Amino acid sequence: MPRERSLGNKSLGFVIAARHVVDDLTPARSDEFFVGSIQRFSLLLLGAWIVALPVAEASAHSIPGANTLHDLCRAADVVAVGRITLVSTPNPGSNELPPVRAEVTELLRSNGEKPGVVMFWPHRHGNDTYVVDEELLLFLDPTRTPERAKEAKYEALEAIGDRFVIPKEARDIWIDAARKYVALGKGPKSSTDPRELGRLSVAMLAGSDATLAQFALRDLTLAGTAPVLGETDVPDLLRIIEDKKRPAMLRVGLLSELERRKLTPVGSHWVSVLESTPTNERSAVISGAKSRWFVPEVNTALVAMIEHGSLDEAISAARAVGAEGNEAAVDALAAAVLRESAELRHAALGSLRRINSVDARDKLAEFAKTHPDPDTRKVALAEMALLPPNPFTAKKIVGTTAPSPLLSTSAKRIVIAVVILIVVFSAIGLVKQARRAKENR
Repeated sequence: MPRERSLGNKSLGFVIAARHVVDDLTPARSDEFFVGSIQRFSLLLLGAWIVALPVAEASAHSIPGANTLHDLCRAADVVAVGRITLVSTPNPGSNELPPVRAEVTELLRSNGEKPGVVMFWPHRHGNDTYVVDEELLLFLDPTRTPERAKEAKYEALEAIGDRFVIPKEARDIWIDAARKYVALGKGPKSSTDPRELGRLSVAMLAGSDATLAQFALRDLTLAGTAPVLGETDVPDLLRIIEDKKRPAMLRVGLLSELERRKLTPVGSHWVSVLESTPTNERSAVISGAKSRWFVPEVNTALVAMIEHGSLDEAISAARAVGAEGNEAAVDALAAAVLRESAELRHAALGSLRRINSVDARDKLAEFAKTHPDPDTRKVALAEMALLPPNPFTAKKIVGTTAPSPLLSTSAKRIVIAVVILIVVFSAIGLVKQARRAKENR
């Protein structure tokens, strides 16, 4: 049963309103401010994905939820390869975990430590535990309190659930990667040359280990505006993006990063990534292409997926093309409203409302009156109620090199709201100042 129907007719309005919170983030134009905002938003979402792996892979080794390999290598006083040899049971009634014992086989950053047995304090956010005989990368700092230092000299930087268990099939690759990150130095600005991190990140992205590639992409994102990448890196990175054997979201994240750094035109390569992505991953790529709708080739590909893609692809594409003035998508969206899937129909109606052209408004009015499905008529009426007073005058879709047009309607509303707030607070300040002046007389 479609999700909307399972909620009952009275809940349709709530479903529509909740969906608009996300759908209305679509940029109305190619204005650089809005494109940049959507890119930053998509990078935050990608960051959440980059540190996650499928369940099958997660059973092989734990993946840090917040820190990359580079983050921990530059933060820890001691970086070592060790094997867990003792995990003690917590004392009854105590929330504190007892120290863990490990046999250190190799020190990548020693801080005066030597290979051998080491005791360290663990910490966790749930019920995770270390496993005896698992080999992992250890990131340790000296124990902060003298009392605890008597039992264990070090404490782990990362939580147990975020530990770096070394995969047996890629042991040498992981240890070599950690060694190279340690060589960049310690501290928040570990490398005096950002290009050193960039060169290492490119090497990790091009390597065979998908997890290290994900960490490297996250490092590039977290580097902000630092010049870690240059024009000479682009050909190698584009080869990764065009490699259909790579995970789709890695390709999308890397392409978004190149766009953010203005190393490739916004919207370029998206069509080839869309077309070469496996069906089970394509909806996520479509969501990334949403903020590039103003690029004609991308828009055409998205419209084609509404018409010829799988149901999930059609739904994602229908939501992606719902941008103010996107007249090229109206006919495909109207056809989608006549298809069997309620979720697809409702997604198409929402996008017709956001397009807000004369033709899109007419289509909404027609569906509100004549569509054979009662729920669809109600959704069309609800969308019509959200329309602004005047239709948007459809313009030709602009390319990435065209001059930025004026702000969209939603942007104007934000500006007006900010101005009103400034005026109100200024007036309050003037009133208070006048009262103080009167009291001081």
